Amino acid sequence: MERKAQAGYLVLADISGYTSFIAKTEIEHAEKAISILLEDIIEKLDDVLTIVKLEGDAVFAYISDDQLSNGNALLELLDNTYLIFRDSAKALHSQATCPCKACIAIPTLDLKFFVHHGEYIVQQVAGIRDLLGNDVTLIHRLAKNHVTESTGWNGYVLFTGNCLEQMQADKKPFVQQAETYEHLGNVDTYVMNLHVRYDEMKK
Repeated sequence: MERKAQAGYLVLADISGYTSFIAKTEIEHAEKAISILLEDIIEKLDDVLTIVKLEGDAVFAYISDDQLSNGNALLELLDNTYLIFRDSAKALHSQATCPCKACIAIPTLDLKFFVHHGEYIVQQVAGIRDLLGNDVTLIHRLAKNHVTESTGWNGYVLFTGNCLEQMQADKKPFVQQAETYEHLGNVDTYVMNLHVRYDEMKK
């Protein structure tokens, strides 16, 4: 049976510094810390979004247009997820009782979000759910960008231009950049430093 395309928001939450953290530290303690942080991310995102799958150091989720009537709810969700992530990472570091490289390096981990609005098809194969479509490809390509190179930020949220327009959100607080991807062309992106947002929320 042919599946109908749906429209909605696609969200990818990706832990920054994961590859270096795993490669340069003790695997047992590194895996435990990453698992706790990913569980925190999933638990919070699951309040609003549908979790598709865990992708190593990233969580892929979505919500259809008819399930999200207010774009501010999505902004608030990302803020609160980042807040929980940073607080959890700080707690893991402060409560560590061993001097291993993994426990010492926890503060090097950060979190970034990629958010896009587009179309997708929900595929069910052998009980496994996944999303298909060009916009699904794009949200994953966005993880390869020039944000850190141009701004120095490791913790940030990146929205595509059409996503902010769909949300009717103000673009002024964001830094505008353009990314280019093979087969997908130029993509206008709007980025916000989550370290600043975190400090504001902790006041």
